Amino acid sequence: MTRPAPRVGPDAALAHLRRLGYDAGAVEPLSGGEWSSAFAFRASGRELVVRFHERRDDLAKDAFAARWAAPHLRTPAMLEIGDLADGGAYGISERVRGRPLDDLDEAGMRRALPALLRTLDALREADVSGTTGFGLWHAGGTGEYPSWRDALLGRGSARGDEMAARRRLLARTPIGVDAFDVSLRRMEALVGSCPERRYAVHNDLLNRNVLADEDGVVLLDWGASIFGDFLYDAALLAFWWPWYGRWGGMDVRGEILRHHERIGLAVPALAGRLLCYELHIGIVHMDHQAARGRWDECAWTAARTLALAR
Repeated sequence: MTRPAPRVGPDAALAHLRRLGYDAGAVEPLSGGEWSSAFAFRASGRELVVRFHERRDDLAKDAFAARWAAPHLRTPAMLEIGDLADGGAYGISERVRGRPLDDLDEAGMRRALPALLRTLDALREADVSGTTGFGLWHAGGTGEYPSWRDALLGRGSARGDEMAARRRLLARTPIGVDAFDVSLRRMEALVGSCPERRYAVHNDLLNRNVLADEDGVVLLDWGASIFGDFLYDAALLAFWWPWYGRWGGMDVRGEILRHHERIGLAVPALAGRLLCYELHIGIVHMDHQAARGRWDECAWTAARTLALAR
């Protein structure tokens, strides 16, 4: 088992960069994720970012995803990846600036959403030839599941029956399994409408992973990326929209549908597919939040998922 990388402070980060030969004078702590510590720095006249990550695979996915970069699909170039002596890995990438979607108010989100939808269009066109499988993929482009429906139902991977494992976890918590059971039954009834076509899906458009700037948006952190239906990213926005009260009364589902109409994109069984993916998002996040004891978040997610299922 790979040991998790320790949380790295500014002094240790700077020392590591100097050992690697970077002429950094200082580092600036950035908002990191659950599995990494991130710092901005300047070296040889370039603005860069170093991340110290528990999972090398996530950094390698960032490097892999750079092949899909396009004018409307912007993502930082990964310049270097290496292992840490005490576990985990580091990655050095170009620095991009912008304001996270999470921090925008309604006016800002109205300005950013068209660019985000154009980015999802570009992602839908990304060439996934040379990759295989569905669901969570790993460095080299190999998905964990033999089919998209298997990925949604959590079967056919090395982890065994994932839905049963999630239910056992929730059964031991204050959240219980009512929302899980109702939502899973509804999802199982809808999964037959989901097409077995492979697209690259970012699957982490919030959590400060999308930056808005004057040129549009930039996608960060491909660690959660999956292969599956391109509508999954739209469902992610639709599911979490109410969580972000500062975005106001925007009808994101309606904005997505109108965008599809404007570009002439016909999406068969759209309503059923979106609902199936929203339910899956709710189920997966209930499990994730409960495993970390985030009971307020988990209760919100359970209520949101149950309301959609009914």
